[in-house]
Amino acid sequence: MNVVKTTFLPDGVVTVKGKMNIIFLGGFAFPYGMAGTRRIMNAIDGLRIFPDISMRVVVLRQSSKQNTPDGVHNGIPYQTVVSDVAGAKMLFMTPVLQIKARRIIKELYRQGQHNILYVYSPPSYDNLPIIRFARRIGFKVVFDIVEDDELARVISRSLLHRLKVAYNCRASRNIASIADGIVVISSHLENKFRTTTSNAVPIHKLPISVDMNCYPEGRRHFGDPVTLFYAGSFGMKDGIGFLLDAFDKLAAKREDIQLALTGIGADDAMRELFKRIAASPHKDRILYKGYLDDASYYAALNSADILCMTRVDIGYAQAGFPFKLGEYLATGKPVIATAVSDIPNILRDRQDALLVAPGQSDAIAEAAEFYIADQESAFAIGARGRLLAQRLFDYRVQCEGLYEFISKIAS
Repeated sequence: MNVVKTTFLPDGVVTVKGKMNIIFLGGFAFPYGMAGTRRIMNAIDGLRIFPDISMRVVVLRQSSKQNTPDGVHNGIPYQTVVSDVAGAKMLFMTPVLQIKARRIIKELYRQGQHNILYVYSPPSYDNLPIIRFARRIGFKVVFDIVEDDELARVISRSLLHRLKVAYNCRASRNIASIADGIVVISSHLENKFRTTTSNAVPIHKLPISVDMNCYPEGRRHFGDPVTLFYAGSFGMKDGIGFLLDAFDKLAAKREDIQLALTGIGADDAMRELFKRIAASPHKDRILYKGYLDDASYYAALNSADILCMTRVDIGYAQAGFPFKLGEYLATGKPVIATAVSDIPNILRDRQDALLVAPGQSDAIAEAAEFYIADQESAFAIGARGRLLAQRLFDYRVQCEGLYEFISKIAS
C-alpha cells in the first residue's frame, strides 16, 4: 500500500497523497430517491473536489421502475446487486444477493490504494456478511448511521420488521469489531456509539446536508391560495396526522389555503394517509402529489409557501434528524418545525423558524396563522433560516470535515 502523506491545498484543507478508493454501499435508491439517496449524493459531490479520490456506488437492491439498475450518474459509476425483488421473495434471494455482492466488492478492491467501504446504515442482516468479507480483503469500513434501531420496534407491527430490528440491534452492539469509523447525524447517535464502542472507534458528526444550488431565492410573498407543504415517508414518526388536523382547523376558518403532500411510504402508512385525507371535510384542498422525481420535487418545494416538518415525541423520532428540514430552510421560505432531537439546539424559535412541541396540531395551526398574518416577519425568519442552512448544512461546507475524517481512517 502507498505511504500516506499529507499536503495542503491553497485554501488550507489537508489532503492525502495516495489514491483513495471509496465504495458507497447500502439499500438506498440511486441515483434518484429520498433522504438516504440525497445524503449519499451530497457526500459524493462534496468529496469530488479532493484530488486522488475515486468513488463508486453499490446498491443492494432497488426497483428498476425508479432507477436503471446499473449506469453512471454525474460521472459516478453505480451498480445494483439485485433489482425488482420485494416482499417474501427477498428472503429467497438473500443467498444470491450475498454471493453477487461479495463478487462485486472483490472486483472493486484496488491494490496499492486506500480502500474504504462507506456503508449507509448500521450493520444489518443483509450487509453484515458483505462487510466482514470486505474487511478480510483489505477494506476499511465506515458506517453512516442516521437512525437508532434500538428504538425502531414501535414503528411497525410487522413480525418481519421486528425480527430484522432485533438482529440489527445485536449487530450494532458489536459494531466496534467491524467499524474503522462511524458517521452519525445526531447528538443522540454520537453519544450512543461513543458508549457502545467505549470511544474505541472514531466518530464524526455529520448533520443533514443540502445543495444550496437547488434552492434559488424566490418570491417574498405568499401565493393565492397559500400552500402549506410537506414531503416525507408518512411513517409513524412523522406525525402527519397532526399536520392534517392542523390543516383542517385552518381550512375551517380560511378559504385561501391548501396543503400539498409529496413522498411515499410503506403500504400500511399510505393506507392510513389516504384514509385520513378521505375523512377530511376539506379534502378537496389537500393535494397528494405522489413520489416526485428530483426536478419536480424541487419545483414543488420552491413554489410552496409555508414548509412543515412534523415529528412525534417518540424515541425513534428524537434519535435522528429530519433530512427535509435542511431542504426547507435552504429555500428561504418560512418553516414550521417540531422541536425534537437536535433541532432546539440549532434553530432559534421565531428567529430561524417557528418551533412547535411535537404532537400539537393547535400549535402548528397557530404558527401557520402567524406567518399568513405577518408576511414581513415570515420572510425575515425564512431568510435567517436560509443563512443558517448555508452556514451549517451546505455539503460544500461539510465536505472538509468528512474528507479529513475518512483520510485519517484510510491512513
